[in-house]
Amino acid sequence: MYEFAAISSTFPMLLSVTGYIWSAFFGDPDRFPGSPRLHALLVLLQFLTVTMVYGYPSSMSFVLLSVLYFTQGIGVVYYIRKKGRVDCGCLGPQFHSRLGWPLIAVNGLMGMLSWGWSHPSWFIYPEAVALNGFLLEGMLLLVSLLVIVGIPDAVHAIRIYRELAAPHAPYIKPR
Repeated sequence: MYEFAAISSTFPMLLSVTGYIWSAFFGDPDRFPGSPRLHALLVLLQFLTVTMVYGYPSSMSFVLLSVLYFTQGIGVVYYIRKKGRVDCGCLGPQFHSRLGWPLIAVNGLMGMLSWGWSHPSWFIYPEAVALNGFLLEGMLLLVSLLVIVGIPDAVHAIRIYRELAAPHAPYIKPR
């Protein structure tokens, strides 16, 4: 049951970390509305907090995760007031996600979910380093890489294939 709680509360942050690393690796432009240092610090905090949830299962790790979600929500409000509805670059270069009230709501909802999972009566926390948690985090990073990179690339490839195949459609026999 702890694994379900960890996955349900950390997956958006894993997507964000994967999108940032993928775009930084290929030198894509950073669309984060703040400074590049602030974006790197935010991604580092996300990665460390998520790693804490998986590697050191405790009530405090979920509390810190919820604080980070609430802080991100406040940051979104700040940047909406300062720069308007700009592209946040939250999920890397292939997804165009704009700062707005839905993003604030998602951060608030995920913060409340993480806060709820931190209640001590939900789980018996082992309060020790869990190596299988690190393995689970690694597997989820691979899944998030598939979501961030694989799905948009597949949609793009299907669109190109259909454009190339359209002139030949009348010559193909219907079955």
